[in-house]
Amino acid sequence: MQFTQIFSNSSSVIIYKDSLSHEFFKGEEEYVRILNGWNEMVFDAMEMPAFGVSLDSLTREQMKEGEWIEFVFDGVCEFNEMPFEKLLVKVEDSYSGFNIVRYMTDGGYHGRCFYLQLNGKDMSEFSMLIKNIKI
Repeated sequence: MQFTQIFSNSSSVIIYKDSLSHEFFKGEEEYVRILNGWNEMVFDAMEMPAFGVSLDSLTREQMKEGEWIEFVFDGVCEFNEMPFEKLLVKVEDSYSGFNIVRYMTDGGYHGRCFYLQLNGKDMSEFSMLIKNIKI
């Protein structure tokens, strides 16, 4: 399985906007819309070595501002020997590549991240989709 296919296995997505959040569950119209936009954005993206390492307290502080998306999974998943229960991404118009922060219940947002390079695209269309979602 390619890394970009993992997101379709999520049971829900949580959208964070300046400390407010809302969870959309698999099967709901907004979930489908968000996932379709995400999959379109990451189509042909390349997984790259990540430069980022997450520290739980710093990540939680950063999540209080801006827009974020978190993919929630039923139980522990693993890719490249890196386990996770949730995957978190900062949503920014200009990002053409971004860290994907792993979350584990026993330690929060910590450890090595994943990284996707969008190959000539950026996050602008996906960012507009997220901006237009009411939470």
